[in-house]
Amino acid sequence: MRMLLLWGVTIAVGLAVGTLGAFAQVAQDRSGRIVELETPAPSLGGNLLGTPSTQNVAIYLPPGYDQQPDARFPVVYLLHGIFDDYGVWLENYDVPAILDRLIARERLEPLIAVMPNGGNRYGGGYYRNSAVSGNWADYITDDLVGFVDANFRTLASPESRAVIGHSMGGYGAVHLAMAHPGIFSVVWAMSPCCLAPTEDLGFGNDAWRRASTVKDQNDIQAFIDRRDFYPIAILGIVTAFSPAPNREPVYGHFPFEIVRGEVVLDDQTFDAYADVFPTRQVRSARANLRDLRGLGLGVGLGDQFLHIPAGTLDLSQRLGEERVPHQLDVYAGDHRQHIGDRLEKTVLPWVGARLDFEE
Repeated sequence: MRMLLLWGVTIAVGLAVGTLGAFAQVAQDRSGRIVELETPAPSLGGNLLGTPSTQNVAIYLPPGYDQQPDARFPVVYLLHGIFDDYGVWLENYDVPAILDRLIARERLEPLIAVMPNGGNRYGGGYYRNSAVSGNWADYITDDLVGFVDANFRTLASPESRAVIGHSMGGYGAVHLAMAHPGIFSVVWAMSPCCLAPTEDLGFGNDAWRRASTVKDQNDIQAFIDRRDFYPIAILGIVTAFSPAPNREPVYGHFPFEIVRGEVVLDDQTFDAYADVFPTRQVRSARANLRDLRGLGLGVGLGDQFLHIPAGTLDLSQRLGEERVPHQLDVYAGDHRQHIGDRLEKTVLPWVGARLDFEE
């Protein structure tokens, strides 16, 4: 009896070890992996801000990517906000775990997620082409998309390619959809900045006057040392939206003049500046926007940056006036609050449902 009991215990332990091994294998099979590497960025070559022409990127490869060597996958590009880098998707919002859960629960088919860096000395290039800050739009749509399609097993067509962005990246997603058609077919902008020059992005914000007083690099460094957010961000906006390569040290046009310490606007100059923003471009870009498989906008009404809710709602209204189908997701939250939750519950399933997963 004692030998039988010991034998039974031994068998039970063996089964437990075998079961744990099986669970570990299942868990591994259900998890994607992250590849971090440098990519060539020739479109940024020659920029005046010293941004290198190689850029870091993190790429999520889904469960089954290594086990299915003949399978190809759609790609979602995630564009971060100002003063962030791709680490925000990994560390703050835990995107790999979100993707693993959605795929395991069959709320999302397996796909590749590409998380590039988009920062520079002023916080970011806004994913726009600029003679000063570099051709960031071309980096994303040409250099990076071309690199990913050449080196990973992607479904390399617009129907299988989406872009999601937060804040500056939300603006970037909208801008790329408007100005660079035929690359992405599904677009979602989360808390997108810079859709319209209004509220705290308007010239009533004293940071515009402070930024316009810059005389040399020491003044710029002083903003950085004081962590004075707005003037640095404005320098980034000016170099991206209104570049002037011959106007050192800012290399940009301020769309106003300072008279006796006050900002004075000229209507013609202001209109030329404002016409660059998405709310003024909906009509001219409506054909590109109507061609999309999906366009989504999301915003928390408690956003600390007041131009973001105002600009998002304004853009949605103008899209409606031009009969551009889109999804508007309005929720209680601030600029970063609920971003991971919205990605998991709303954005990624919505985006995935509109992508083509067929080879």
